[in-house]
This record gives sequence, structure tokens and C-alpha cells, in this order.
Amino acid sequence: MNYKQKLAISIVFDITDNFIGRLPVLGTLFDIFGTGLSYYFWGRGGLFAGWEIVDISDQIDGFIPSLTIIGLFSKNKK
Repeated sequence: MNYKQKLAISIVFDITDNFIGRLPVLGTLFDIFGTGLSYYFWGRGGLFAGWEIVDISDQIDGFIPSLTIIGLFSKNKK
């Protein structure tokens, strides 16, 4: 999978997280999956997406497109 495909999936994931992330337990599960996906796509730097798991209210992290930001910063590293 090339960089543009990974970035496109990251953008779609972050948009979806903005809506699904509002649901209490489902939002946290989605964040755990997102951290794994971010690590798979972007390597060790992708683990930064794990900060979303810390927000147990699932309200704040949905507004920050973590996977997309990590992807944009990872472009020059690969």
C-alpha cells in the first residue's frame, strides 16, 4: 500500500472517529483499533495515536485527526 492510500484511509478513519467516537464504550474500542492501525501504517510514531485512549469521556479526541496528522509527519521518514 502506498503513502497516498494510507493517508486516504487515515482521513476516512478520522472522520469516522469524529462520529463513532462519541459513543461511550464503542469510542474507546475504536481508539484502540485506531492506535493499532496507526502503528501498522506509520510505524513506531503511530503509537502516538494511543493518547486518544486516555480520554475516557470520548468527547475531546474525536476533534483531533490523529492518524492523519501522524501520516503527514511520517511522509518524510519513509
